[in-house]
Amino acid sequence: MLEATDEALCGQVRLGDAAAFNVLYDRYRHQLYGYVLKLCGSQDVALDAVQEVFMHLWLRAEALDPDRSIKSYLFRSARNYVLDYLKKAVHQQAFRQYFMHAFEEGTASSEHLLYSKQLETLKHNAVSRLPAQRQLIYTMSKVDGYSNKEIADRLGISINTVRDQLVKASRFVRVYLLRNADIAMLLAAVYAAQQG
Repeated sequence: MLEATDEALCGQVRLGDAAAFNVLYDRYRHQLYGYVLKLCGSQDVALDAVQEVFMHLWLRAEALDPDRSIKSYLFRSARNYVLDYLKKAVHQQAFRQYFMHAFEEGTASSEHLLYSKQLETLKHNAVSRLPAQRQLIYTMSKVDGYSNKEIADRLGISINTVRDQLVKASRFVRVYLLRNADIAMLLAAVYAAQQG
């Protein structure tokens, strides 16, 4: 049975053959796990997705069409699971903070590059909403890399004013990102999952 084609196994699964189901499970579970892990970066979600996809397959076995690719069906189901997960997770505080932290620290992985691009656009929008002097101080510090003392000397203001303005600007940008990142991250997540 291990050498049986996917089509033959699907035909057996339609008839309720648990051994054929187990062969399909063993054949595709690691590939699905890797695929989901690449899409969302979470081992827990990847494990859950594999279990859900195969449970759904078993529960709806009578609807299987042996002439259609089971591999395509499994991967499409896994992608849909990830999309549903991301649509829900993007509204959770922990999910948003994870990506905000990765973005602010510059540690976002290549899989999350799309999130970073979306967040960079939002950050630019947030900075553009700052009062003129605060925006200038923030840009000199975060973009141009000037020290607080250099900013104070160049603008002819006290170093305490620079610190105060940076704290206020950073707080505003962080709050703006947390409030507005849901849509950007959702769009990025959906796009990434659809490309996979």
